[in-house]
Parts: sequence; structure tokens; C-alpha cells
Amino acid sequence: MKKLNLLAVGAVAFLLPVAGFAQGVCGVASANIVGGGLSNVDLSTASDPTQTMAMLSGTGPVFYQFDVSTPTEIRVEASDSDGADPVVVLLNATGVEIAGDDDGGGGRSARVETFVQPGTYCAQVNAYGSQAGTSLLQFSRIDQPALTPGVDFGTEDTGACTADTPAEPLTAGSLNAALANGGNVSLTRTGSPTYHRFTLDMPTALTLTAVNPDADPVLRLYDNAGVLIVENDDANNSLNSQIDQQDPLAAGTYCLAVSALSDANAPITVSVMGFDPVAFLNGRYDRAEAAPPLGGDYPVQELGALSTSLSSDIFVGTKAIWFTFTMPEASLVVLEAIGNGQVDPVVTLFNERGTQIGYNDDGPSSYDSQLALELQAGRYLVAITQYNAEGSGVVRAFLQRYVRAQ
Repeated sequence: MKKLNLLAVGAVAFLLPVAGFAQGVCGVASANIVGGGLSNVDLSTASDPTQTMAMLSGTGPVFYQFDVSTPTEIRVEASDSDGADPVVVLLNATGVEIAGDDDGGGGRSARVETFVQPGTYCAQVNAYGSQAGTSLLQFSRIDQPALTPGVDFGTEDTGACTADTPAEPLTAGSLNAALANGGNVSLTRTGSPTYHRFTLDMPTALTLTAVNPDADPVLRLYDNAGVLIVENDDANNSLNSQIDQQDPLAAGTYCLAVSALSDANAPITVSVMGFDPVAFLNGRYDRAEAAPPLGGDYPVQELGALSTSLSSDIFVGTKAIWFTFTMPEASLVVLEAIGNGQVDPVVTLFNERGTQIGYNDDGPSSYDSQLALELQAGRYLVAITQYNAEGSGVVRAFLQRYVRAQ
């Protein structure tokens, strides 16, 4: 029987298949199946809410997968019963964020309520501030009893925007004319929730943003009949909101509702522009939400083959710094990101296909990050980011490979 020669290594974890997990959904290697069964729960037809207990480690998110078979308004909740302060982000099957919430359930509970089209979705659940604990999760439709009490942030409910709802024109003519030749539309609104109507004269993909963390803005996009198309509270690891409508909206009239969850009188800058797939993808790479393709235009530092150890000092700012290395054979690898008390680094590991296979914020004994896992022969990508994505500093990336005893 072969054994591994191991030096003193803290918190060693091996990535092994586990029953009750779905493989390769929502842009992650695996996700728990809601309810723990062998097939996904369909929230559109479920007679009762489904609950499950989540163990939040504080070192990375957990994922829960479910289905929706008909257009449905759903609710995903995470309680704060054990003090973990959960954060919920709703992802579609390709891993794109479509809604998120931190404290909307009341207290420190999270609560996402949104309208979704048929498909497979994942709830990404994490503990804010890396505080470990357990959280009771509930997956349900909006017409079923809620787990959390919800919260009144002291702002007026926007309500649905129909053809009869008073709304400010976003542009004097069609939005397409305003966006011609790379243009954009921007305005600043204050006060109670506001509505902004616009018309498209051809199918158009859009990016809509609302910016001011002090307000904690929310965007909701409706068609002319008052049907909610998509909404967003927090996006891009911030309290700002952004809707990336990648599927072109059909020609017609739409309404954008803008509200604030925090300070209703804080100014919110609203911008609308044509959806830019390159900028969208680069933004995901900047935040380490997805891995850039090797050989593409996005900068990735080559460290070479990991024979015994590799190290590199990396200057990390508001965007992820990426590097790649090659494993000559299957081995145990320990990967560390060391901030020396100046930076709180986060490390994310992907395989060459772009599947996330490892994540760590705080290691066993400090704000530095550490991953220890068994990797097969092949090429891997590593992203180093900061926890708060503010300022800049130097992080040392250190990789150590442990070979099998002969």
C-alpha cells in the first residue's frame, strides 16, 4: 500500500465525490441537491417549502441546486439562528448572478424573492465576514409560508410598473437611438422609489446599473404589462445593483423601477448601456467568478511546472491577479496566499476547463489563505483577490507539492 510523505500541513482536505451532489452546475464543480434526494426539487410544483440545514464554514460558499418548470416567483431564505450571518446569491445554470441579499429576512437572515423562468438554479450561501455557523435554509414559492419575518427598510414598496403607472421617460425617443455608436443613458434620482420608462425599436441586450452603496439600491425591470422580467439588489461584491440582460429584450416598451433599501434620500446614479459581452466576461474574471481562457487576451502569469515548490510576489488591487501552473503527475498540493497582515487575501482554484475546484478566504490560523488538496496531472489556474477589494498590497503566492513515497 502506497503512502504519502507529508510535512506538517494544517487542515488538509481532499475533493472526493459525495452522494447527494450534482456535478458541474451553475459554474461550480458540485452543488447540493435541495432536500438531499437524487433529483432536483421543482419549486413550481412542490406542495410545501423545502428546508435544509447548511453548515457555513466561513471559508467559502456552499451551493444548493433546484429546478423551476414554469415561470414562478420564488423565495430563498437563510436564517441567522446560529449567528453565521448568511448571504444568499441566486445563480442561473451557467453561473450568472440574477439576485442576491444579505439581511432582507430580518435581523441577519437573508431572503431573496424574485421571478424566474423555467430552468435550473443554484443558491450560493456564504457566511458574511467569514464567521462560521449553521443556517436553516428554505426554498419555496412566494405564495407559500416564509421562514423569515422579512424586514421593512423604511422605503416605499415599488410595486409592479404597468402601462398605467406614472413613469419618467428614460429618453426622448427610442433607447436604441440614444445608445447608437456606443452611447449610454445616465441620470441621478433621489427620494422615494421612481419609475423610468423606455422603448426599444429592435431586440436589444442591455446592462442597467444603480450606484450608491449608502442607498443600497434595487433595480426591477418590468414589461409593459407589469410582469417582472428580472431584479437585482447587490451585484459585483457590492451594495450597488446591476442587471446584465444578456438575452435581447424584444422590441417594445419597458419600465425600470429604482428603489433604496437603506437611505431613501441618498442619490442613486442609474445608467443604461448596450450589453458588452467582453466587458461582462472581463468583469467576472476581475472578481474571480470565472476563469479566463488560457491563451486569450486576459492577462494570466505563467509559473511553469510545479516540481517541488513555486512562489511569486503579486501586487493585488481591486481586480484579481491570475497565474497558472502545471502538475506533472497526481500529487497533494498546498497553496498559500500570504498577506503578512497588510492584505486579507482570497485564493480561488480552477482546472483548465474553468471549473472551480477550491476556494479559501482565511486559513487555519490567520487572515492568510490556504488550500490543501489532491490534484491530478494537468494545468490549473489560480486567482488571488482581496476580501474587501479595496486598496492594494503585495501577496506572496506559495505552492508546495508533496510526492508519493516509492
